[in-house]
Amino acid sequence: MTNGTEFWQWFTDNHKAYTFLTSIEPSVKEELLDNLLVQLHKYCDKLYFEIGGFPDEEQELIITAEGNKEYFSKTEELIANAPNINGWTFIAFKQPTNDQFKSKWGDIELDSQDIWFIPLESEDPREIGIRVYVPNYDLIRDNDSSNPLLLKMIDTIVGEKSFSEDLTYIEFESQIVDPEEDGQIPIIELSSYIDWHKSNAV
Repeated sequence: MTNGTEFWQWFTDNHKAYTFLTSIEPSVKEELLDNLLVQLHKYCDKLYFEIGGFPDEEQELIITAEGNKEYFSKTEELIANAPNINGWTFIAFKQPTNDQFKSKWGDIELDSQDIWFIPLESEDPREIGIRVYVPNYDLIRDNDSSNPLLLKMIDTIVGEKSFSEDLTYIEFESQIVDPEEDGQIPIIELSSYIDWHKSNAV
């Protein structure tokens, strides 16, 4: 590991090549991404990245610990020391989204707009537990891909750091009632619920 200075010096010297990832040959793109990962792993081999943007737009480099809380501080340290590079934004952790989306893993496809949740009570008011209702979950619960896919969707919705630090307990059930009549909350609103819960916890 280094203190991050070497990585940012390398990126400052090479960032222009990463502005054109959407318009270059796949083999060249793969080599650039491999090089970036090699340089990042010189700083910390438990961190990864997402990078993107069109050549005439702001570019983003997201540094992620892939939910591993042990390396959250390394992620924050690296981004805290990021240089100012025109046209680039540097972000710690995968961020939450409010957009509906679909996810597929093997033969399972799930749509976020069909998934709802209810909060669960806890003896510790600071803890957040949820029951997530999924259409036909009883048909996919025994598939090894179903729960990882659902957890990945929740991670995408609330963001990497909140998923690891804020959610204490998650369980899944089949959706068998009208979710609105049952008082359920759309899963895409989970981040807002977490923010509300944290601001009201005693």
